[in-house]
Amino acid sequence: MTHSYNHCMVTPANLRLDNLLASLSLNLAEEGQQALERASGLTGSATTALLALEEFLDGAHVGRLAAVLGLTHSGAVRVVTQLERDGLAERHEGADRRRVEVRLTTKGRKRSRQARAARDEVLSSASSGLTVDEGRALEALLDKVVSARVASRVEWRQAKDIGAWWCRTCDFTACGRPEGRCPAQLTAAQAIAQ
Repeated sequence: MTHSYNHCMVTPANLRLDNLLASLSLNLAEEGQQALERASGLTGSATTALLALEEFLDGAHVGRLAAVLGLTHSGAVRVVTQLERDGLAERHEGADRRRVEVRLTTKGRKRSRQARAARDEVLSSASSGLTVDEGRALEALLDKVVSARVASRVEWRQAKDIGAWWCRTCDFTACGRPEGRCPAQLTAAQAIAQ
């Protein structure tokens, strides 16, 4: 028995692959989120905001934070209020005075690094049983999968003008972004340029 979708044939072997991928991604996401929440003392979108602010959004206006997280403006304001209440972020008047900028405090930067380390530990344990060659092979395959999913995400965002950014919790150094090796950044740049 085979099924067809998106111009590819799905065989029982593919169904098993898809099921394993779904199981792995769901459980890694849950374990990673739990690690983030324990280490940061935050929940939900606030943990994502903490990482994004520390990595690339520090000093961004609330509207930009909302776009990156896929939240409404009022949802982003609530997240910033939570971060502020916990002493992790501060609001500052923007250059044009119409926008409020958000910056992490020293405590916020420290908490973000702790949260990322806790999440990274979960992810490292998932690949710890692989040999060096298996790790390289998996990395190459994941590069292709990320590229394909980012292309779909960009297309969807362009059509709907909503949705969270792919790299909102990434470690840009780890993904190779400074060297031009990040599959998400490369794919998004190509898709937007077309």
